Amino acid sequence: MIRILIFIILAAVVLPLTYLLFKQVPLAKRMTIAGGGLAAAGIAILMQGAYAWYIVALALLGVSFLAAFIFMKLVEKEQNEKQRLMEERREQKQKNTKTYLATTEETPVAAEPAQKPKPFGMQSIDADREEITRGQ
Repeated sequence: MIRILIFIILAAVVLPLTYLLFKQVPLAKRMTIAGGGLAAAGIAILMQGAYAWYIVALALLGVSFLAAFIFMKLVEKEQNEKQRLMEERREQKQKNTKTYLATTEETPVAAEPAQKPKPFGMQSIDADREEITRGQ
């Protein structure tokens, strides 16, 4: 009876800590991890008095595997959702690209400049040299 009381006290401490300390992890994942651990410990405490130690260890291992399986299903579900959204975005982008390429755009032709643009940078040296040779 004392073991169960200690287990309840530990559960009352672990669940709020899990909830408060790991805010960046989604709630379903947090509760799966904490709940799985507490369920495994609770089953092991209840079985400890009636069964041999190896049966209790197997039960503990089985419940831990079950919690891990549930956790991985949650992760897989999130990954599938991300993959689906990524495919939708890719299809939407391709659709937008095809419609953009299919439309014809008329660009106005710029008129020829009336005079040559003024040279700049190293080109100005050649322009100055040409002006000097013309002036002579």
